[in-house]
Amino acid sequence: KLFNLSSLRLSYNALIGTIPDGFSNLSKLEIIHLHGNRLRGTLPILALNNNNESSFIADCGSPSDFETPLECPSCTMCCNTLQECDATKEANVRYGIRAVYTMAAMLGFLLLVVIISFYYRRLKKLGTRTFHSIRRFFNIEDTPYDEHDAIGRESVYSFFLGGSVTGWILAILVLITQGFCFSFFIKGSTLELENDKDWVYKVVCPRDSDDCRNTSDVEPLGWIYFAIILAVHLLHDLLSGLKLLWSASRYGLSRKSFQVFFGGFSLFFITLLAVYTSVVYNVAISRSNLELIYNTVILLFVNDIDEKLYETLSVINPRWLGDITKEIDTVFCSPPHATQDSDGNTTEEDVEDNPTLKKVKSNQATNEEIGTLIETIQRERGQMEKERALKEEEIWLLKKEIISIKEEMMSER
Repeated sequence: KLFNLSSLRLSYNALIGTIPDGFSNLSKLEIIHLHGNRLRGTLPILALNNNNESSFIADCGSPSDFETPLECPSCTMCCNTLQECDATKEANVRYGIRAVYTMAAMLGFLLLVVIISFYYRRLKKLGTRTFHSIRRFFNIEDTPYDEHDAIGRESVYSFFLGGSVTGWILAILVLITQGFCFSFFIKGSTLELENDKDWVYKVVCPRDSDDCRNTSDVEPLGWIYFAIILAVHLLHDLLSGLKLLWSASRYGLSRKSFQVFFGGFSLFFITLLAVYTSVVYNVAISRSNLELIYNTVILLFVNDIDEKLYETLSVINPRWLGDITKEIDTVFCSPPHATQDSDGNTTEEDVEDNPTLKKVKSNQATNEEIGTLIETIQRERGQMEKERALKEEEIWLLKKEIISIKEEMMSER
């Protein structure tokens, strides 16, 4: 008698028990609402003629009145005991798996950047017409570059550029810690209908309507502010990571090349993971513009762990930190337009090939190019003066220690 039934709304009737298997014979059903009851077990698979999100609704969400929520493989919408609902298609999105795919694609992209950089510098060394054509087409200029500034002077990731084993261990521990923290947020971003996770249900299916409505108050303006905040805080690190990877090839196959590559990879990886986590977690949790901004700021705190640890180390052991900084500056702060051979030693090949110097020698340089060259020379001179002052200070401290040792020896005699 019910074979021609097309709409069945039994929601909010306090029904108790299980649904009989005969429901699967109702082939003309378009709408079936069973939420707001206390049904148990597994609902039969139904092929409804109406395939929208509000066509098949049941209490298959969490939290549930029972230890195991109602199973409904055909439901288009699941609700919980709080009368909050969400589309079951959201449960099919596994952000953890997507994160793995995203990071794998990122690794391939970064390797491509390194390979292109290697061949670019090889063409540069050969001085082929192709190389000069590429430079003219893209308006590429050789500018001074400091790897220490790129990775962050006040970040423990800068330890990747040094030779301290302790520094490397600290940097790797911070990298792992940040990765695990972001993984917790990603895991909480996945809607699991059988478990009560961090996901916030955003749909309400009222008693007096056939359709459900979205209750999220997040507006496009909120996402615009979200994008601006992420760009201000993270875009610099993303670009710096890419620059480090690009510059790694200029040291050839050497230890310095590996340090720059690993440092750039770590910086880019953790920053991209922060962007990904911020997006998926806010999609899962934020239901207002205020929550969107609030959650973003919290996730940015996790991204700043490397800098906060550096600040702590500067208070605990500033001398050790100063020694690492001096070592990195000595190794990586080389003169502009200079390259390194396979052993990591600075050569003057690119200095001689500086196009601006050639123009100056042939009286073809413009005032702007001459001014830029003068500024470059002044920066180099200032760096050399700083290094000389540091060396003089080290010599003075060494002499002071020698004098104190002699005085101790004399007093013992």
